[in-house]
Amino acid sequence: MPPVLDNPAIWALTQKNAYLWVMVLTRMSGLMITMPVLGQERIPRTIRVAMVGLMTVIITPVIPHPADMPQGAWSLVGFMACELFVGLILGAIVSWLIEMVALAGQLLDMQMGFSFAQLVDPGTSQSSAFSGTMLIQCTLVFIVVSGLHHRMILALVGSYNILPMGQGPPIRPLEMITLFSLILVKAFQLAMPVLLVLIFVNVLEAFAAKFMPQLQIIQLAFPLKIAVGLFVFGFMLQEYSTWLQPILERLPEWALRMLR
Repeated sequence: MPPVLDNPAIWALTQKNAYLWVMVLTRMSGLMITMPVLGQERIPRTIRVAMVGLMTVIITPVIPHPADMPQGAWSLVGFMACELFVGLILGAIVSWLIEMVALAGQLLDMQMGFSFAQLVDPGTSQSSAFSGTMLIQCTLVFIVVSGLHHRMILALVGSYNILPMGQGPPIRPLEMITLFSLILVKAFQLAMPVLLVLIFVNVLEAFAAKFMPQLQIIQLAFPLKIAVGLFVFGFMLQEYSTWLQPILERLPEWALRMLR
């Protein structure tokens, strides 16, 4: 054996450390798969793989070693499945924020008449109308500006104190239902200003059609609702960052609460 290979420092990466690195890599991969911005398809796959590997190398030294390491191939697969599931849950909490914004955008587009014009959203690779695409892109920008992606990585590091390696996350259906209901409430809250104004416009159009039959309501309804909807939507975007900031700050806390 060459003298270089005979050096004990060369063999510092023991089997236990290799298992630890693989476990951290698996949980980090689950986070990156579902995490908006960092895990989107617009980022090349090689860059995403490189980011996962680099972040795993950085955080592995601060991760506590598990009491029991996997013994055998099937045990290793079970450990990796649990770690992947935990990472998916952490990233899914943030992706649900995008779904909440997309739901609010769909409600706005249906009322303003933009649902007929579908665009391909580059963030989700799905069809979306004007309002939904605009809100999703603004949300992705606010996620980066607020540093939520950094705090989610810190939340992943803190998740090892809550849920050690090899332990699958507890099934908490009440927490899931509560979180889903909160997402629905926030989506309706976001879309409510425009919806209320457009409902008022619909009432005025109904009165106009009743008392002025000669007025072509069908020809005036669509441009009027679009103009009024865009006007209110513009004012709503001015306060969007203020409305979204508390949600962005609490997302890591909600994600860790799902693991307790």
